[in-house]
Amino acid sequence: MKRYFTFLLIPLLFTCAKPQPETSWLIIEPWEMTANPNVSPGSQGELTHAVTEAFVNMDGKMLGVFTLPAKIPVIGSGNHEFILIPGVRNNGISATKKRYPFLEQYTSAVNLVVNDTVSISPVTHYFEGLTFLIEDFENPAIQFDYANESNTQITLADDPAVLKWGNFYGQVILNDTDSLMSALSTFGQVFPKGGAEVYLELDFMNSNSMLTQVISYGNGNYFNDPYIQLNPQETPEWKHIYIDLKEIVSTRNNATFNEIGLTAVLDQVGTQKYIYLDNIKIIYN
Repeated sequence: MKRYFTFLLIPLLFTCAKPQPETSWLIIEPWEMTANPNVSPGSQGELTHAVTEAFVNMDGKMLGVFTLPAKIPVIGSGNHEFILIPGVRNNGISATKKRYPFLEQYTSAVNLVVNDTVSISPVTHYFEGLTFLIEDFENPAIQFDYANESNTQITLADDPAVLKWGNFYGQVILNDTDSLMSALSTFGQVFPKGGAEVYLELDFMNSNSMLTQVISYGNGNYFNDPYIQLNPQETPEWKHIYIDLKEIVSTRNNATFNEIGLTAVLDQVGTQKYIYLDNIKIIYN
């Protein structure tokens, strides 16, 4: 038995390894956002963004979704066509990546070299023909009203240590005296329904939580749908978020108008907290 067992193992020791495919490497740099040359300058607001993902297609085949910057292995060499589609973290959730419906894809011809690295820097811009409702706090008449119980409001501020775009940003200061801010946008527009894409984009920096809402009204109906909460930041910095309004807006199809609600209640008694806002945009086609 001992000799028979040894004999069976001998062929296994000489099994040949399969040849590895030739691999090239592609580095994809972070997205750059530029102005659409076919629209009026400034009509799409400040070009702030958090387009962190790319849906990558090579020669008509999907390679995957990658958080940029990324270095990805590609089988093959020579000239290939790459199409990169901008992606975002939908509703600020890192596990929920979505192709952003309002941004142009990027196409590039790339010459891949085996065992070498090639890099591309994708550029995108908003499509033309989109509707933008913008509050960028550059006008003293801020496009928000306030509930009767709200004891503080969004005010203009220009602290150079905080300011990043334009001349002003929106500021909410919360303390034991001014502990509640309940605001409602006053755009007065009809958002598209029937499954149409509608997004709220905004830049924010906050030490206190804030709840976003969708308020739908008209035809004798009124709905207040609490939605995404912005949690306080441990390390203060400007962040950009994409909030997907499609489902709520389309569900409330019996209400003509939609507005955005922002509500903040002081998180901790005996403290002073802040919420900074800028470049609030509602976008739809």
